[in-house]
Amino acid sequence: MMPNASNGDVGKIVFEGARTLRNAEETHAALMSAMKAHAVLEIDCGALDEVDLSFVQLLLAARKSARNAQRILKLAQPVSGALRDTLHRGGFLMTAELAAGIPAPTDQTTDSDFWLHTEAR
Repeated sequence: MMPNASNGDVGKIVFEGARTLRNAEETHAALMSAMKAHAVLEIDCGALDEVDLSFVQLLLAARKSARNAQRILKLAQPVSGALRDTLHRGGFLMTAELAAGIPAPTDQTTDSDFWLHTEAR
């Protein structure tokens, strides 16, 4: 059974400034620590002004780890600014199926859904 936000065990991390390869180890440690401490982890990326693909990879890996551990990792709001620009340049906001006009199965959450805050709630 997956946890939910109503159980009170919700943690929050606010990332601001730069999240790049230079501080990837620090970002990883913060994510892992918070995921161990909370069943539900909300990540606020609204104050980021510089992002590279290492941050995107860390968030995707953390999301997968959370799912495997029966935990929830979610974004506080849809991505914007520097993170959205990085995701767009990296091709993360469009799946091959969507690009071809094929809708994703309704029981499958895509990475685009995660980033854009369109996951089933």
